[in-house]
Amino acid sequence: MDCRWRGYQSFESLPVTRLFKKRRVEQLDAVKGLLAMKSYEKQYKMVTAIAEKVFTVIQSSRVVLEGSDYIPGISVFPEDEHTLDALSNILENTALFGDVLLRLPEISQQIFSKKHEWEVLYGWSLNFCSQTSLLDRQTARLVNLVNQELNYTERKPDYVNPYQRKQLKSNKISKDDAIPKKTVKKKKKEYKKGPRMTLGEL
Repeated sequence: MDCRWRGYQSFESLPVTRLFKKRRVEQLDAVKGLLAMKSYEKQYKMVTAIAEKVFTVIQSSRVVLEGSDYIPGISVFPEDEHTLDALSNILENTALFGDVLLRLPEISQQIFSKKHEWEVLYGWSLNFCSQTSLLDRQTARLVNLVNQELNYTERKPDYVNPYQRKQLKSNKISKDDAIPKKTVKKKKKEYKKGPRMTLGEL
């Protein structure tokens, strides 16, 4: 057993891991609601509100962790409740905004262009999360995609944002469904009438 998880039977039994998985399910449901909004303006306002909350939490949690003895990837898993809460908050909020950013990259990057300090803080939190070794495979993949999307790391030649591609396809289908289809009237077949015999010709 890894000495960093001392006192726990396995990595999966860590309280922060169990709580993180539960919160991820809740977060993904919230993101689905965000994507269901038809108004770009409403989406923009909601993403801005989410970002304000996310980065306030990440910043305050960063202060706590940097004031503790915890070093991600090196230290023994923290037992202090205050430090644990800060660690959980960074993991959860970093993943949440990653979900939003990959699905709504245009809005997210517009917000970053106006709030550069958020972009810098997010770069720190992505790096911190990667160093903790607490991310499951799916979330680690998400962090990797976000790093490439924001060009924090070099993009692979075959890089593509799979969530954006799905969203564009979904938007196209919705747009196509909204366009009324022209109904084409079927022309009745005309049958040529042959010569008729009159009574006088009989």
